Amino acid sequence: MELHIDVPWILQVAEAAGANDPAPDDYGVPFSAVARHKAELFEQPAYDGPYAKAAALVHTLGRCRWLERSNLAVAAATGVMYLEAAGIPVKPAREDAIALKDLLLDPACTAAKIAALLRAWPSAT
Repeated sequence: MELHIDVPWILQVAEAAGANDPAPDDYGVPFSAVARHKAELFEQPAYDGPYAKAAALVHTLGRCRWLERSNLAVAAATGVMYLEAAGIPVKPAREDAIALKDLLLDPACTAAKIAALLRAWPSAT
């Protein structure tokens, strides 16, 4: 299943998970996240599969500052909601969320590392 989301979807997630953050400081970041998870090279997806696409979204939204105070929460919520929309219900525990936060704060963080972490999250089913 090829699932692509759009900027209004990300803004809805930000509104729900954003701890009453004011309007985004930089709307270019969610536009970049949308373009990144849809990226193709020679008609082949740059990020293949739901975990890789979710990780690309999380990486962009979590590493680029675009909200005043809730980048990490919104990035994590976006990953969870994207996977659920792709038919992969996950239920990260507190330690899973902390591991994602720590990874996003690490300068060596990559989308591939995030995808590996998301794959390890427990299923909600």
